[in-house]
Amino acid sequence: MRTYERYWWWVKKKKQMALVLFMIVTLMLQLQMKGCVGCLETERMGLLQLKSYLKNGFKVEEESMLKSWSHDDPISDCCHWKRVKCSDATTGGYVVHLSLDELIPASYELENQSLNLSLFHSFPRLQNLKLSFNKFSDLFDPINELTGMTMLQELDLSNNGFTDFDKLGVTLPSSLHVLNLANNQLPSTPKGYLKICALMNLRELDLSSNALTNTPYCLANLSRLRTLDLSENKISGDLSSFVPGLPSTLEYLSLFDNDFNGSFWFSSLANHTRLTVFKLSTKLGTIQTQAESSWLPPFQLKILKLKKFNLGSTIPTFLAHQHDLRSIHITYSQLKGAFPVWLVKNNTRLAAIRLTNNLLTELRLPSRLVHGLNFLDVSCNRIYGSLPEDIGIVFPHLRYMNFSSNHNHGTIPSSMGEMKSLEFLDMSDNRLYGQLPNTFVRGCYSLSVLKLSNNQLQGKVFPRHANLTSLVWLFLNGNRFGGSLEQGLLNSKSPRLLDISDNSFSGTLPYWIGKISGLSFLLMRGNKLKGQVPHQLQSLQLSVVDMSHNSFSGSIPRNFNVSSLRELRLHSNEFMGSVPSYLFKAKGLQVLDLRHNRISGMILNTIGKTSDLGVLLLGNNSFQTHIPEKICQLSNVGLLDLSHNKFKGAIPSCFGKMSFGYNAIINPYDYSVGFSSFQRWRYPSALYLVDTQLELGLQSTPATTVNFLSKSRYETYQGDILRYMYGLDLSSNQLSGEIPVEVWDLKNIISLNFSSNRLIGSIPDCISNLKSLESLDLSNNKLHGNIPPQLADLNNLGYFNVSYNDLSGEIPFKAHLVTFEATSYIGNDQLCGLPTNKSCKTSKEFEKQFKEEEEEEEGDGVIDMVWLYWTSGAVFISTSLVLFASLCIDSRWSREWFYRVDLFIHRLQSFKGRFVCK
Repeated sequence: MRTYERYWWWVKKKKQMALVLFMIVTLMLQLQMKGCVGCLETERMGLLQLKSYLKNGFKVEEESMLKSWSHDDPISDCCHWKRVKCSDATTGGYVVHLSLDELIPASYELENQSLNLSLFHSFPRLQNLKLSFNKFSDLFDPINELTGMTMLQELDLSNNGFTDFDKLGVTLPSSLHVLNLANNQLPSTPKGYLKICALMNLRELDLSSNALTNTPYCLANLSRLRTLDLSENKISGDLSSFVPGLPSTLEYLSLFDNDFNGSFWFSSLANHTRLTVFKLSTKLGTIQTQAESSWLPPFQLKILKLKKFNLGSTIPTFLAHQHDLRSIHITYSQLKGAFPVWLVKNNTRLAAIRLTNNLLTELRLPSRLVHGLNFLDVSCNRIYGSLPEDIGIVFPHLRYMNFSSNHNHGTIPSSMGEMKSLEFLDMSDNRLYGQLPNTFVRGCYSLSVLKLSNNQLQGKVFPRHANLTSLVWLFLNGNRFGGSLEQGLLNSKSPRLLDISDNSFSGTLPYWIGKISGLSFLLMRGNKLKGQVPHQLQSLQLSVVDMSHNSFSGSIPRNFNVSSLRELRLHSNEFMGSVPSYLFKAKGLQVLDLRHNRISGMILNTIGKTSDLGVLLLGNNSFQTHIPEKICQLSNVGLLDLSHNKFKGAIPSCFGKMSFGYNAIINPYDYSVGFSSFQRWRYPSALYLVDTQLELGLQSTPATTVNFLSKSRYETYQGDILRYMYGLDLSSNQLSGEIPVEVWDLKNIISLNFSSNRLIGSIPDCISNLKSLESLDLSNNKLHGNIPPQLADLNNLGYFNVSYNDLSGEIPFKAHLVTFEATSYIGNDQLCGLPTNKSCKTSKEFEKQFKEEEEEEEGDGVIDMVWLYWTSGAVFISTSLVLFASLCIDSRWSREWFYRVDLFIHRLQSFKGRFVCK
């Protein structure tokens, strides 16, 4: 019996081995067949011809096309070339996929932006062609055989420069299933719409980010269309007639960021039974919605995104019938009341909620529920009260949480320590108080970004038991944290930014801060820190350092690693000594602010010609030397402040050779935080339809900010505006001599302040060269002469002060100079004319003027009498003629008139007769 069983076991085993061997042999034969077939020679030569055309015509670099496209090896298989995919051996090894995106360098200015499509005739089985992210603005085909490419199913022409559908050149293949024309400048034309609406096999169409203005009603003909993206255009029109007419097969419909107005009924989507993604917003005003409480939607949405709706203060009622939502985004829509708890209860797979910029007033959470929500953003509302104590229990899987810019008060709930997956937390700009819970600093070990700015939090931070091991960006500025800095931050593996500005931290800066490898931004202005800066900072490659408004003392640190340093702000401290020479040799340093210290000695003796300094602020120190000529080697300076020192001697004439508007290269620093996807569900599509607002959760800090005295007040210039702000402040020093004529050639300078010095000379006529000047302060000097009338040519001048000088003559009170008050000229006894009360005429001129006025008055009297006589005579004659003409007409009233006259004469004669008789 055992022998029989062994025999059958051996037979069974043998069959299994034979089957495995057969499968291996078959697989090897298939691979061998595919390798033997390779690509067709005609297609190989077509690819090489295409490469040559792009390389010579568009300067495409060899690396962009990849060196695998090679002439050198005549037997190389083009199916293995990069950017090329072929069908398998069973179908002949044809080229079916070409990815020619991002070929042309962004810096290359094309003279001929046309692409010859006849080069693709060598690939009759081509199914997928990508030409995105190039600079093509025109496609042409002299043979016009693209329509013969009956296999082409996907065509990507996005992110190019097309400005007209006619520039697509040819009739698009009717076989197309996917057409991507996003991010061009295509306008609305009937011809263009017809070209697209003729593609009856089209399944997916992306026309987002173009210049469309009219609603393409003909899209209703595309009975197979399931994906339509018309977002970020300028389409206007009636939504209630456009949306119902779209193909009922639609699953994805985005009308986001257009120019729609008027009303929208969600019931207009009733025909779209397959709809899973719907996005709609306007850039003009708001879209009105109507109450539709009785309407039951025939679809189950997975993504809903609405912006700038007037929803009547409540979330659309049809959402109560949705039970499969994955992401809901309703912003700028005037939602009021409490957070919609039922939305969370009804949708157990909901991953993302964004209800920002609304009017929500209360945050309620579902009780006895643990939800898998990943993304929660209710920032910029009016939510009062404290945060729910059980928020960490209800939403333990949150990865992104933003409650910023509300009216939350109370403490941070200790249950937030249960959020083990939390990567981003922003609770800035609220009214939170108290200390950071121990459970929070221990349990949230996945936190990458923590923003608690502008609250009323207090106590110590960074305890030794802190377990924020993943922390990269930490914002604690604008609170009431105090005490000394503790070492708990060392538990974080790679912090890049530390902002503890505007708190009450005290004591010295600990030496261990030099152990935080990877730290790039160290911001600690506005505290009570004191003592010297520890030399351990030299081990850090810092980009931005702000230690201003503290009580640091000693000499300026001579140990900064300047290889990456871009901004150094040490103003309003107690530093003494001289400015270290290495700061003027640093190639990357762009902002150096040392104002309000006790710095003295010689400056700028070791300026390097390679310095990129764009902002140099040394005001309110104790410099007592001449301004050295070497300062002019700082060729990129756009803002220079040397005010409130004791600089003496003449103003260097080389100032006229500095940039102040020509070469300033301030590159405002800005950084963002990127995250992986917060959406667990994606709409299946061949198009790139990622919602970047949920994907990235971008957060950035304010760009470079500089305060500079202009127009008699400190103005704040931030970000990119620094590229266009140029100023020179030498006020409140002991400078003497005349203002160098070269200074008046700084055509682009905006603010010029030489006040409170000992300058002499006159204001030259060539001041009219300063066409961009907005602020000019020459007050409290010893300038003499006239104010040149050319000053009126400076149309941008908004502040002008020459008070307390020795200027004389008449003030040129014309053009925009009439806006300056008398205080701009006070203290110049020899100035006259408006806006002062002092006249510019002498006593003899007054006598002459008085006689001329008397003669003029007499002459005016004679003329008036003559005019009176002539007027009276003309009125008398005109009246007489009118009366005489009227009496000559036989009418009832003329007969009445003669009757009355005869009666009067008769009575007069009777009276006369009685008088004579007596």
